[in-house]
Amino acid sequence: MECEAEVAAQNCFGVGNIPGPRSVLDAPLPTEILAVAAPPLRVSFSWTLAGNVIYAACQFGMLSVLAKLGSPSIVGQYALGLAITAPVFMLTNLQLRGVQATDARHEFEFADYFTLRLTSTLLGALVILLITAFAAYDITTKTVIVLVAGAKAIETISDVIAGHLQKSERLDQVARALMIRGAVSVAIFAAVFWVSRNLITTVAALALAWMVVIALYDFRVVSRLLGQHRRFFRFSMGTQKTLLSISWPLGVVMALASLNTNVPRYVLEHKLGAAELGIFASLAYLLTAISLIVMALGQSVCTRMARLFADCDIREFKALLGKLILFAAALGTVALGMALFAGRPVLTFVYRPEYAEHVDLLLLMIVDATLVAIGSFLGFGMTAARCFRSQMPIMAITVGTTVVFTLALVPRFGLMGAGYGLLIASFVRAAASYLVLDSAMKRQAA
Repeated sequence: MECEAEVAAQNCFGVGNIPGPRSVLDAPLPTEILAVAAPPLRVSFSWTLAGNVIYAACQFGMLSVLAKLGSPSIVGQYALGLAITAPVFMLTNLQLRGVQATDARHEFEFADYFTLRLTSTLLGALVILLITAFAAYDITTKTVIVLVAGAKAIETISDVIAGHLQKSERLDQVARALMIRGAVSVAIFAAVFWVSRNLITTVAALALAWMVVIALYDFRVVSRLLGQHRRFFRFSMGTQKTLLSISWPLGVVMALASLNTNVPRYVLEHKLGAAELGIFASLAYLLTAISLIVMALGQSVCTRMARLFADCDIREFKALLGKLILFAAALGTVALGMALFAGRPVLTFVYRPEYAEHVDLLLLMIVDATLVAIGSFLGFGMTAARCFRSQMPIMAITVGTTVVFTLALVPRFGLMGAGYGLLIASFVRAAASYLVLDSAMKRQAA
């Protein structure tokens, strides 16, 4: 299932060599901004990791409820809803949280980001409605997709608020928001599905729960932080165009990353059906812990890496990057050992016995997750080196690789074929990212 850490994905995935006003992109950071003392890395990392882990655990709880009380087909319907909506919203989100978090010169107000987020989210919702209308799914599946889209649209509001909190170095508040939303989500989701056994009703309740939490907590926190400058809407055509010109490549990269994750799911649903998709998505979600740790650590070191690169301290930059890559390899090794030792009983306990028949797929996914973690850390490195535009062709090649190998391997190897396709694509992404970042470091050191 799409990691709710869209993850993974988000925050400092990349802000850099992109089109936009020269003053925003090319001018050196003011000395006084660089000199601001940042919170200790362990503090930011601890809060970010805690919030992400608790939120992901709650999302996993929702998936476990579907698997335990429902069927693989129901899990597959929910996974399909996420798989269709995620790439669209990752594109229309424009990665505004990352743009906000690195807007050191305060080029734009919070209201500018908030206004653009609302506009782009409405556009994304319209696109999903059109996709659903013309898709060859039954009415129940279409309804689930639309409701999942509604829930994700509501969640995008929390994301743009988190961007302002991150910019103000209040990752503790971001973490608290995730914890509260996660706890409410799993409680409402489990209770409604247990009573109704109806996925449509359950997803609708989830969307409503998110709306209430964001209204009562997120808006209150950001309003207090904005103080007398509190304003949520400011529509200026010129400002919106400028902000869009800066952020659109971010949206493209994140959409491609999400699409790469979901391509095997589209193929599996088409070739093998919703039940097989449900098994694949359920196993994939067990690896959320790896991506959460990687994202939390990457978000915490992103600014520090950018300062090292800007100061031409390439030696320390390489040392920090090397530590991150070694950490990813060690994390994957530990996960692989745990799966070899306890994979079957764990799958039986959290899901059902039929899921435990796919331990070999879980092992393959762990190897892939390790390569993804290495690629992600290299991606944070490219962000720090302000090599953003280069990430678009890298992700495009990665998606193309996934499409080709998944279509070729799934008919022959089934679920394992989808895993093989992702593994090959992850290796391609990591290798290409290394080449781009190595070139950037050499240029900076010259």
